[in-house]
Amino acid sequence: MPIEPAEKAPSVYQPLGADAPVPKRQQRVANRGRAARKSILQPLTSRVQGASSPHRTVRLAMYGVLVVIAMLLWAQAWRSDHAEAVRQADAEIIQVATEQGALMAHMGTLAMTRMAPGLDAGEQYRALAEVLAQAQSKALRLEALLRAQADMENQAPEAVAQSVHAWKQNRERLWARAQAVLAQRGVEDTAALLDASQTFLRDLGVTQQTNQSLVHAVQRAANQRSEAAQRRIRIQVGGAMVLLLVLAFAVVEPTAARVRTQHRALSRQALRLKRLALVAERSSNAVLLADANRTVVWVNEAFVQLMGYGPEHAVGRRLSNLLQASSVEPQDFAVFVAAARQGRGLKQEVKILVANDARRWALVDLQPILDDAGMQSGWVLIASDLTEARAQQQMLALAVEGAGLGTWQWDIQTGRLQCNARMLEVLGYQGRELQMTSAFWNERIHPDDLGAWIDSANAHLANAALPHRMSIRVRHGSGRWVWLMLAGKVVDWSQDGRPLHMAGVAMDVQAQKAMEQQLRMAARTDVLTQLPNRSVVLDSIRAAILRRHAHPGYHFAVLFLDFDRFKQVNDTLGHAVGDELLRQIAQRLQDGLRPGDSLIHSSDFSHVAARIGGDEFVILLDDIRGDLDAEVVAGRLLDVLAMPYAIGPHRVSSTVSIGIVTSAHAADDADSVLRDADIAMYEAKHTGRARYVMFEPSMRQQVNASASLENDLRQALHKQELFVVYQPLVDLRSGAFTGVEALLRWRHPVRGLVSPVEFIPVAEDCGLIGALGQFVLQTACSAFAAVPVFAAAGTEVTLAVNLSRAQLRQPGLVAEVQEALRANGLAPQQLLLEVTESLAAQDAVVLATLHGIRALGVRLSLDDFGTGYSSLSCLHELPVSFVKVDRSFVSQAQTSDYHRVLIEATIRMAQTLGLGTVAEGIETTAQAQLMAQLGCDKGQGYLYSKPLEMPDLVAWVQARAVIRAASVASKM
Repeated sequence: MPIEPAEKAPSVYQPLGADAPVPKRQQRVANRGRAARKSILQPLTSRVQGASSPHRTVRLAMYGVLVVIAMLLWAQAWRSDHAEAVRQADAEIIQVATEQGALMAHMGTLAMTRMAPGLDAGEQYRALAEVLAQAQSKALRLEALLRAQADMENQAPEAVAQSVHAWKQNRERLWARAQAVLAQRGVEDTAALLDASQTFLRDLGVTQQTNQSLVHAVQRAANQRSEAAQRRIRIQVGGAMVLLLVLAFAVVEPTAARVRTQHRALSRQALRLKRLALVAERSSNAVLLADANRTVVWVNEAFVQLMGYGPEHAVGRRLSNLLQASSVEPQDFAVFVAAARQGRGLKQEVKILVANDARRWALVDLQPILDDAGMQSGWVLIASDLTEARAQQQMLALAVEGAGLGTWQWDIQTGRLQCNARMLEVLGYQGRELQMTSAFWNERIHPDDLGAWIDSANAHLANAALPHRMSIRVRHGSGRWVWLMLAGKVVDWSQDGRPLHMAGVAMDVQAQKAMEQQLRMAARTDVLTQLPNRSVVLDSIRAAILRRHAHPGYHFAVLFLDFDRFKQVNDTLGHAVGDELLRQIAQRLQDGLRPGDSLIHSSDFSHVAARIGGDEFVILLDDIRGDLDAEVVAGRLLDVLAMPYAIGPHRVSSTVSIGIVTSAHAADDADSVLRDADIAMYEAKHTGRARYVMFEPSMRQQVNASASLENDLRQALHKQELFVVYQPLVDLRSGAFTGVEALLRWRHPVRGLVSPVEFIPVAEDCGLIGALGQFVLQTACSAFAAVPVFAAAGTEVTLAVNLSRAQLRQPGLVAEVQEALRANGLAPQQLLLEVTESLAAQDAVVLATLHGIRALGVRLSLDDFGTGYSSLSCLHELPVSFVKVDRSFVSQAQTSDYHRVLIEATIRMAQTLGLGTVAEGIETTAQAQLMAQLGCDKGQGYLYSKPLEMPDLVAWVQARAVIRAASVASKM
């Protein structure tokens, strides 16, 4: 139906104040609009009403069942009434027959008395006549009852019929005999009377028998009828039950199921109607309902909010008028008119005019409403406000343009791609006319990235919840590869759920990728030396291990380098010099390695060695012929790296210790190979430094044993397995006891007494030496102060305690020594702290600590003097009071002039500096005498005593005093 021209109606934009009259026609139509939802939703309501037809079938079925049951009940009631009537007739027949039998018996009695002489004959005849009359009356009654019963039963049972027949015959004969007796009244013939009476009495007996047989027959027939009636009742009850069950399963249950189904369907329909009404009422979209004539009958609250005027100004108007009043563009209005005339739906974005002359964008969806017959019954118009969405779209477009993002749209059905100018610029195709398709795009993606891109797109098309975002390389218009970050999303689907369109953005990430490349390089490069770092060399070792498994004839070697005394360079010359030293070492490693020596051929690095931390370097030799090649390279590196380094005004010498693992003994993982090379390097350090050591599997066992010993040693500190012993010091001239040296011992519950030679190096390596030294200092001071003999001797008897490097570098050592003296009441002069020559001579921090200790009044002793490389030159700089001659010199002094001269020089120099001397390791009297001759002050060793625990030491001191006293007395 065509849309009629607009009626003359007041504009909806006229003032709508309280004084503005509302046209009567609009008021009338507004009243009709209150029932709009009901009229527009009438097709749905008709479906609900049509759903009542199955209920009529249900009612007819139920009524039919009730009629059948009623007929059965009526038949049973009729049978019951009939059976009751028959039963009453039987009872009456039996009663009458019984009464007649009694009358016959009475007649027999009268007949017998009649024959007796002396009785009043007249009286007897009258009595007999009366009884006969009664018997005949009863017989007639009985015969009438029998006929009535036969009528009720249609046919009497055969036994009853035979009894009735016999009874009738005998009854008639009996009546005749009775009449014969009565006929003798007034006759004097005694013989005739007697004969008539006897004949009567004889027939009377027969008649009584037939009468009794009739009673029995009637009773039997009654019993049979009763039993038959009971059988019928049982059959009928069973049949009724079966019928009820059949009806229940065949009619009632299906009927109930259909009723339930219909009820649920009606409930769902009612709920849908309620929801539809609620959705229409509460929807944020404007909803308008019109009838078949396209007259507006209802609008929701969202329509009022969108348009800015009340429903009374919309209800009752034609759709055409409303669209024209909204100032819809003419071309859009024509499209809506055409759709309305053709009775089809239409969805289109339009710009409308609302109250206050404001313009808003809306998506208008106009659809016809059809009834069950497919006839158009109305229209529904839904308008969605797109104004804010349009504004956000514009803002987004500006943001995308400002961010320099390219945008793209992909028509999945046709494969056609559309890109904005920025996207074309990034791709290098600006200003060109291109037919962009998905095939064109895929041809320009880097082959290494194409598979991942297609997989990501397909995954997103299958499940839109999965993101489609990745960085790929794309061929630029100039031919080079550029990195783009692309992200997209499905934005449109078909009605069956198939994706139709995708849209996304593209960002030039070339600069970011370059930065990532630099970061990766930095992550794999040592910043200080620019050599590859630990991760690179581990990757290279893994590759070498895999190659060895694949090619048994392939050999490689890993060299682990650690520079000797590098820490002293840092501590004495500063970290700047240490860093420069590392840089020069790295350069020498590269110069010292020949091109065929290195495995590291990565395109990211041209270096041939790696720094893995501190002063540790690792070299991986590739495709060597065997162990000898690795030793040749190691030897060359020892020579190259041992040459002095010129660093500013300093000339620094630093040797290197090298551990070597070859493929013959290499483990199957890179970390273990590096660990084994480290083990071999430490073995090189322990056996003299400035050398290389080839790894052997037994070294790993030694390391494991050391680790086990370290673990036990840590527990020993808490389990009180450690204890202190004391070795006496003796004046070489007088033989007097002058002091003790405290020595640490370890008694392990399983290992037994562990030698200090075993656990002291382990303690130094694992960092426990400081805790052990502190334990010895506190324990020795406490035990020494507790012995009255030592306390009474004052400063003449001293306690010597060794200090380790770890203790000497502790900031709080001076305070710790001071607290040990205070806590135990010892004078500072009673404590003698021993330090090794190498520690005291080359460490500025240690030297400062020694001066602090000396300031307390505690004396210092230089242990193992003569074993260091700068003994004589540094002795005058050290705040020491004693010098101890090492046992290695003492043991050879008698046989070696060289050692004897060194000892003598040491003693004279100490005397010159005012220092006391102590000779260690004196084991023979000859050694003691020689040391005394050379001028040494004190001595200690097994000649005098082995190290003793405190109770044994006290006993030794007391015994020594007694011996000396006796010796002095004998000389006197």
